Amino acid sequence: QREIDMGGIGELSDKLNELLDMRKKERNLRSLDMRRTLLVTLPFAGALAFWQAYDGIIPLILRDTFHLGDTLAGAVMALDNVCALFLLPFFGSISDRCHSRLGRRTPFILVGSLLAALLIPLLAVADQMRSLPFFFTVLCLVLVVLSSYRSPCVALMPDVTPRPIRAKADAFNSLMAAASGVVILISISLAVPDVEHPNYMPVFLIISAIIILCTVLFAVFFREKKAVEKMHTESLAMGISEADMDASDEGGKEKETDAVVRRSLLGILLCVFFYFMASNAVTSAFSKYASQVWGAGGGSFANFQLVATMVTLISYMPMANISCRIGRKLTTYIGIGLMCFGGFCIFMTPGYSPLIYVFVSISGVGMGTVATTIYPMIMEVASEKTTGRYTGYYYTASMSAQIITPILSGAVMEFIGYRYLYLYAIVCALLAALPLAMVQKGNTILLKDLDLDHPTGELLEAGN
Repeated sequence: QREIDMGGIGELSDKLNELLDMRKKERNLRSLDMRRTLLVTLPFAGALAFWQAYDGIIPLILRDTFHLGDTLAGAVMALDNVCALFLLPFFGSISDRCHSRLGRRTPFILVGSLLAALLIPLLAVADQMRSLPFFFTVLCLVLVVLSSYRSPCVALMPDVTPRPIRAKADAFNSLMAAASGVVILISISLAVPDVEHPNYMPVFLIISAIIILCTVLFAVFFREKKAVEKMHTESLAMGISEADMDASDEGGKEKETDAVVRRSLLGILLCVFFYFMASNAVTSAFSKYASQVWGAGGGSFANFQLVATMVTLISYMPMANISCRIGRKLTTYIGIGLMCFGGFCIFMTPGYSPLIYVFVSISGVGMGTVATTIYPMIMEVASEKTTGRYTGYYYTASMSAQIITPILSGAVMEFIGYRYLYLYAIVCALLAALPLAMVQKGNTILLKDLDLDHPTGELLEAGN
């Protein structure tokens, strides 16, 4: 009897272990491949380290070293977006057609990031020389080099991530970028003294070191072609057909003839445009706003951004999980609402208050939420063979906004008052919400709707 009981317990234990293994494999299909996602996000995180310093330090250099007014400085700040408007779609499209041994995106990432790391410290040299022509030349070169690999870098994420969990991957991408931004904000806060003409070389050297480290890790451990093949296998296991992963030989152009898709694409791009009109107005002028309105001297403006970035960093994955359950469109509305609420609270607080840390955090979470959802919506109406081109569309809309908004917001601050910067951003954010009503395509496949019982999925699990 005891042997029979033990045998029954053994069978029950085996059955439970089998069920647990199946459950674990099912959960893996719903989750990110963390190693692959981490490696994919590294080049973007390196590039974003520069953009964090660009928005914080370059306006101060233009004002304090070269004595440019807010409107003219806003025009200079828009130069990166002028370059990007033409270069991002160009390089995105070229990378779509690239067939190198390393893959489509990797060659652009390796060459562009290493050139950027060499050029960035020269900005500090030009600032110390007080040479505007030298500074302007180096700045233009840096912006061109960064534009050469930004679209390929961003397009790599959907290339290697199944559709239903792209929002999670994009959130992790944003989280890594925010982490590199935190390092730069700490560097600015500690290394930039409150003096008339500070030396920014330590900050720019740290940026170059981050870019080089991220690029080396990416080059050593990531293989683009293998990652794309793995994405195909995982997508089939989720019940997503090859037709929904790949385009025809025409490069996916047939999808653009669908009236619903074209209308949805237009709505998403308009939302992108006004979102960046709002967010870039704040980020590109925050250091000047903080010094003028809150009395933040030297690099102390970074303390406000540091707190907001840390809170936003924590919120990325939870907001991405929410979008996987309620959809990206509704989550985008939530993000825009947080942007408006936080911005209104800042507008109603004309001087320094400890509550400002709370308000900028709320606004930052809203910005991060929209940034997490809006690009994957573009990718939902793209195909594997056109992710670079559609990434170019995304950047055309975003960079067009970022060309206009530094000039307009600079004029608002110069001729109306610094305090009205956030009121300007609120109006733009509200305009971003309106075109979402046009969007019928672009939402994610919700996790609850995944076909994990698809025969291909069973074969994959059997192979595992």
